[in-house]
Amino acid sequence: RRITAMIFDKTGTLTKGEFGVTRIETLDSDFDKNFLLSRAAALEQNSEHPIAVGVTRKAKESGIEIPRAEEFQAITGKGVEAKVAGRDVKVVSPGYLRDKQIPIPETAYSDAAETVVFVLIDEKLAGFIALADEVREESAPAIGAFKQKGIKVLMATGDNEKVAKAVAEKMNLDGYYSEVLPHQKVEIVKE
Repeated sequence: RRITAMIFDKTGTLTKGEFGVTRIETLDSDFDKNFLLSRAAALEQNSEHPIAVGVTRKAKESGIEIPRAEEFQAITGKGVEAKVAGRDVKVVSPGYLRDKQIPIPETAYSDAAETVVFVLIDEKLAGFIALADEVREESAPAIGAFKQKGIKVLMATGDNEKVAKAVAEKMNLDGYYSEVLPHQKVEIVKE
């Protein structure tokens, strides 16, 4: 009865957590979209993460052969890496690119509420895959019910600022935290 604010996670809570690929863009003429998708799917095929599932589903639906990944490693909160057909492949977040001072291409962000993952091949930015997640039908009425009781409703997400803002506005939230790593969510709640 003393709660004044609620903080929701976005993916799979306020949204369905079912990501569909909306765009694939290559940034290197050596690689086409199918190559990019096959390499990303090679790394993501064993993950249950909603983005990984979306990438793998798109590759399968497109009839693309998914090669085997070896020496798989997670890059905590930033992505994954492995060897695929003798090449070093990484599927990473914008945060990883910023950490490595790799410029994020202008075309990576649209006005849509998309989540973008970047594909690096042998340490070179090869392209990106954009995905979108649908808002749950029951989210808006639930948020409305909390707000009616004077409870502030906020969202914490690992997604970028643009996605977070688009979802927060669509759902009439009181605020949001974007690009939050899993361990930081606990700190936000404490704060």
